[in-house]
Amino acid sequence: MMKRLVFFFILTLVSLNMHATGQEGDIIYIDGEYWELLGKPVYADSVLSRELKEALPKGRGYTTSNWAGYTAFWSIQQEQLCLDSIQYEIYNADPKKSRTECLPSDTLHRVFSKYIDGKRIVATWFNGDIRLAKGKMIYYVHSGFERNYENERLVTLDHGKVCEMKDFQNYFVEGFSFDRSSSGRWPGKNMQPMTNVKLHEVFPLHMENYPELADVKQIVFSVKRARVDAQGHLVECEVRVLRPKDVECSPRLAAEMAEAMKAYHPWLVSYINGEFRGYGIQGYSFPYILDK
Repeated sequence: MMKRLVFFFILTLVSLNMHATGQEGDIIYIDGEYWELLGKPVYADSVLSRELKEALPKGRGYTTSNWAGYTAFWSIQQEQLCLDSIQYEIYNADPKKSRTECLPSDTLHRVFSKYIDGKRIVATWFNGDIRLAKGKMIYYVHSGFERNYENERLVTLDHGKVCEMKDFQNYFVEGFSFDRSSSGRWPGKNMQPMTNVKLHEVFPLHMENYPELADVKQIVFSVKRARVDAQGHLVECEVRVLRPKDVECSPRLAAEMAEAMKAYHPWLVSYINGEFRGYGIQGYSFPYILDK
């Protein structure tokens, strides 16, 4: 019983790490053009994924950025997603003796025997979208495939057959964000920490209109909803006063803060796969120190 609990605990830790670590994608060629495939299409079929895992050599290397221990190579042929090969690293304590190998063709065809069409392996098990990327990375979260690139292509598949392809040129408009972390996720690398930003200078309020707040040193606002445009303008937002609580002037004060925020330009905005997004705005609460 104890061994089972220990095994379950280790398996849970590995599973959490897989989701908490950025993963390397597969590789796909379309008309001879190289793209990174941000995902593992084999994962879409749990039985197939398990059979592939069993067929791969036990001595292959794993990294925290490739928990699958392999990279699959794909192509689009006659409007179908085809699996061309699977590559893995054979680990050796001496890095010079480590080597890259491909899964033997007969083994590959045995594992994917249900999906062979002539000489091709067609991914008829797969339905849905695959996301392809190339160019400069412009956004990154240290988890799975949560990242975006300048150039992305969304391919919609129905039983491995290409139904639609959409190309996107993604970009950021640098600007203000309540998320002023120095994690480097954003394109702007010179953002000041939030503690160094004087919000009463960025968003000036007419505090003389609120005599009941004369003794208040700090107001805490929250932004529940926000919408931005392509140029980094805040088109609309919903602001609330969290503290001080139950103050009669709260609706007027929140409305003035909303207008001050909309007057500011630019906000940190991204255009990702056809959608404009404002980062570090919606869902944030922030202290507004009064300049007495």
